[in-house]
Amino acid sequence: MKSRSSILPIGIIAAIVLALTLAAFFLLDIEKIAANIWALSFLLLSICALFGGLIGLRFTNPRHDGVFTRVGVTAALSLYFGATLISVFFAGLFKERLNTFIFIELAIIAFFAIIIVSILAFSRRIARRNEEDMAKVGGSEPKRGGF
Repeated sequence: MKSRSSILPIGIIAAIVLALTLAAFFLLDIEKIAANIWALSFLLLSICALFGGLIGLRFTNPRHDGVFTRVGVTAALSLYFGATLISVFFAGLFKERLNTFIFIELAIIAFFAIIIVSILAFSRRIARRNEEDMAKVGGSEPKRGGF
């Protein structure tokens, strides 16, 4: 029940952000040209990736270092969303060069995918080192007094 209660607010916020994004696109005076439609689709993808990743972090693997994984992946997903949001504002500059805009978006996705995979790999390595250190020490209880 704990994991369900923690993902429900994230899911509600995701639904609100998705609805607000779609409402802004269709209700505001935004040209419905191909570049803007591609920008909308990549923005929706980044929103789904951000909130899907945040929900996925609630079910992290115990073989990974929890703090490093949560902070690293959250930061990477937030930066990915921010980079996509910034690039969406410049989508109008790519009316004539739509392929360039799509390539830039795919490059952003690839860059942050590499970062997230690296974070997950390092978090597993950190967790393994922590286990080795705990085995060397012999216990997890704090030592009182002396060395």
